[in-house]
Amino acid sequence: MNYLLDTCALLWLGMGGGDLSPEAKRRIETAANLFHSSISAWELARLVKEGKIEIGAEPDVFLSDLADQYGLVSIPPTDDIAIRAAQLPDFHKDPADRIIIATALAQNLPVVTGDGRFPQYGVRTFS
Repeated sequence: MNYLLDTCALLWLGMGGGDLSPEAKRRIETAANLFHSSISAWELARLVKEGKIEIGAEPDVFLSDLADQYGLVSIPPTDDIAIRAAQLPDFHKDPADRIIIATALAQNLPVVTGDGRFPQYGVRTFS
């Protein structure tokens, strides 16, 4: 199975598992492919710059290490994804999460996330 990791899931995974459930950890370990939206790179870098999170490395190194360890692949926000994100109902106001949701819908990927609003969009989730 393939999975899309939201920004929090990337953080949890990169920090040793953190708030990932045993089920989410199992799914990540046995996944055929793991993906993240490129918007998560922006979000991580912004959060580090603002001092809201500490990840122990520069964001590019943090993501590169995850890519090396888990085969994590970035999905850029295409025009289709950007348009889908803009057209989503307003259950979720966060633009980064809207891009992640639109990516999941466009790629038909379940999302590893702790955000309870994702399923409102018809996205399958695991935390």
